[in-house]
Amino acid sequence: MRLTASLPRLLLVAPIVGLLIPGSVHSAGKEMSGLVGKPFSSVRAKLVDDGWTPVETNLTTARGVPERSRGEAAKYLEAGFPEIERCTGGSRNYCFLNYSRRGHCLRIRTIGALNLPASDPKIHGAGDSCPSKQRAR
Repeated sequence: MRLTASLPRLLLVAPIVGLLIPGSVHSAGKEMSGLVGKPFSSVRAKLVDDGWTPVETNLTTARGVPERSRGEAAKYLEAGFPEIERCTGGSRNYCFLNYSRRGHCLRIRTIGALNLPASDPKIHGAGDSCPSKQRAR
């Protein structure tokens, strides 16, 4: 088979192969799906060991207050987790944290309160849409 004849086929297959490459932006969520329910602190340690770098964000409220300095998010910041973006508060308390590796983004969501070592939030989900596209509230 000539290379020029296989080029169109290669162009069709390349995006599919990208989905299968470990560590690609498309597989980050799949990599993390096995970690759902695990303690945040141990998952974060694994992320950092695997080359994910914490990313600080600047999401603010409508009044210009950094989201990461409010409520439960402030506890993450004080505990040394600069990648905290924001927390929802309330009884379920979802928090969003951002990481990057080789130009790819990983955003994890935790559930629960941070009060180490007594209480370690659990991983609730992951994705590659970070930092938040949400406008200031």
